[in-house]
Formats: sequence, structure tokens, C-alpha cells
Amino acid sequence: MREYKLERVLILDTDAHAGNGTAEYFYEDPRVLLIDLHQNPRTLYPGTGFAYQIGAGRGKGFTVNIPMPVGSGYDSYQLVFESVVEPIAQEFHPQIIVRNGGSDPHFNDGLTSLGLPVKGFRMIGEKVRKMANVCDGKVIDLIASGYNREVLPYAWLALICGLAGIDLQVEEPEPMPQRYMSEFAFAETEAVVKEVKNNLKDHWACLR
Repeated sequence: MREYKLERVLILDTDAHAGNGTAEYFYEDPRVLLIDLHQNPRTLYPGTGFAYQIGAGRGKGFTVNIPMPVGSGYDSYQLVFESVVEPIAQEFHPQIIVRNGGSDPHFNDGLTSLGLPVKGFRMIGEKVRKMANVCDGKVIDLIASGYNREVLPYAWLALICGLAGIDLQVEEPEPMPQRYMSEFAFAETEAVVKEVKNNLKDHWACLR
């Protein structure tokens, strides 16, 4: 921010764990918008990142925590992006986007309890590429995390292909359990979206 004289930075954290350090560092800074999608903090370390935690002081409204219900899959993530992430990013109009997170939202990560298939990581990359239209495509992608080494390279590759617009089909490396195919968490995700919008509607016109 000092080097390039930036005044509006969007950090998008899609790691399954809440970005508690990032949130704390920028909690009162309106120049940095943190949008953090992570597994319900009641069910996973570090136990922070509730929807009511929206920043403080001048930074109130610039921390957007979206606690994804256990089992959240493709449809849930798509809903969150289209209902909350993309509209806020458009209104904030960042000068650069920094995305963080790797493969741990995958349904067979081993440590987490989300339900994202490999194609969901491509979708995240595509969404970020679309969002970056407002900042001339300026994106820094910090690929990180993932606790199933069989899944990790597929999820990372799918994400990069989506972000870079590379037309490459990345297959699912492991069979998807039936319970994730029905997107059982979708109704709960809808309730989370409603809560997030209600908490932030006074700060973002797009959520009213």
C-alpha cells in the first residue's frame, strides 16, 4: 500500500479456516476490505470469523465474515459469491485483489468438513477473474493450505485455470460421497447469507 500508494485493497480469503490474523490486523482499517469465506467457526480452528464480526471504528463494515455451514458445496459457494462477495467487491471498487486459500474446502480434505468439489475451485478462480475487471485484472493469488495430498494438486490446478482463463478440464481425483451431491447445507447457507446481509446493510448499498 505504501509502495504503490493504494487506498482500496480487497483481500478475499477462501481458506476453510478463518483468517484471524488478517482480520485482526485490518479490523479498523477502511482501506482494506477483507471478505472471508470459511467453515463455521464453531466447528473448526481458530474459532473466530462469525458473521457479526464486521470490523470496528473507521473499519466497521470492511470485515465481511461468511461462516460456511458444514457440508457447503458448489451451490452454496456460488450463492455466497453472487449474493455477497461480487456485489460488495463491485461497490468497493478495489485497486487490487489479493486472494488467499488452497484446497481445504474440498469434500475429502481430511481435516475440514466442507463439501466443495474440484470444479468449485475453478469457479472461485473464474469469479475472482471476473471481479478483477474493476481493477484492470490486478490479482495476487496466494495458493495455500490443503491436507489431502491426493486432492491438493487438482484443486490448485483447477483454481489457477479458472483465474487465468485456461480451458482445461480437471477431473475429480476421488469419488464424491452421495451426501455432498444433494447439497444438504444449501438451506443453511441461505440463512447465513441473510444474516450477513442484515449485519452489513448499513455499510453497503448493494446489500439493502
